[in-house]
Amino acid sequence: VGAIEREGIRVSLWDMAGQQEFHAFHDCMFPDIGTSSYQFPSMFMFVWSPMESENRKKGMEKTETNFETSFRYWLKFLASKSRLSKITLKVIVVFTRADQMEFVSRSLSRSIYSLQSDFKGVIDIVNPPFEVDARKKDSVQGVAKMIFSTAKEMLQDVQVYDICRHVTEHLSKYSKRSKHRIITWSEFSGICSSQFSIHNEDAKLHAIAQYLNESGIIIYINNLEYIVLDPNWFCNQIMGSLIHFSNSKAPETIDTCGVTSRVSLEERLELLTKCDVKGSFLVDLMEAMHLCCEVPNYKRGASSSNGDLFIPAALTANQYNIKSTTH
Repeated sequence: VGAIEREGIRVSLWDMAGQQEFHAFHDCMFPDIGTSSYQFPSMFMFVWSPMESENRKKGMEKTETNFETSFRYWLKFLASKSRLSKITLKVIVVFTRADQMEFVSRSLSRSIYSLQSDFKGVIDIVNPPFEVDARKKDSVQGVAKMIFSTAKEMLQDVQVYDICRHVTEHLSKYSKRSKHRIITWSEFSGICSSQFSIHNEDAKLHAIAQYLNESGIIIYINNLEYIVLDPNWFCNQIMGSLIHFSNSKAPETIDTCGVTSRVSLEERLELLTKCDVKGSFLVDLMEAMHLCCEVPNYKRGASSSNGDLFIPAALTANQYNIKSTTH
């Protein structure tokens, strides 16, 4: 969602969208920590409201079980993504609605202590948690201070290459100035050549692109023609739209089994993006990120269609009366 900088430390902020319908996207958008040659320090903030927001329960207090179930889910996800990493993940807990429910952290301290014990050696939960009233700037200053002090501590043993930092800064300015959210590999190479004198060095270019991808600055997949400069835009405009594919506005786009034709998906994505990017690239990117997969010999109605794609995120639990359980 953006970046903040203080005392020479730049922190990129990502909103993981905690709503259940977005869970299908988290695994592909968050790279496994420790599987590449880069060890990126990451910290995570678990923001939890003690009050229900659903219409039928709005204003009611959540229970300790609600908190522990939700928090445990996210800790298990983070642990699964960092199983090969030598870096202990930092997690900051923030409770909102401090104006409505004071001292919530005290009542939940037993759950936090238990979870810290369960994930010892993999995840370090920063203690104590924060209670904030998001309407007041002073109320969140402590959180901001903790973010930067933790980042400074984590960066002590991490090497950040100057060329990657310079390319990051230039691409950010370029994207804002040109309004381009996606560029071709040739354009990326041209920028690195003209601005940083990297000529005909494919290995170095791919290493830079991989570094920026692993750190969440861009979306880059080897052998694809384009690079996504704005991952936040991709998540909202492309991935977010997949969740609503089965709504009444486009009933012909996807069937009840979560299958659509490649041509229909390409056309819809071109309409959604409103930019000069081929829908075929966007579909290729989705396939590479395992957001969809080809279904051979799939029959839709009375006729068969070549190039059909299955989109798991388009399925809903209500369609098949699927109930989630906690183990």
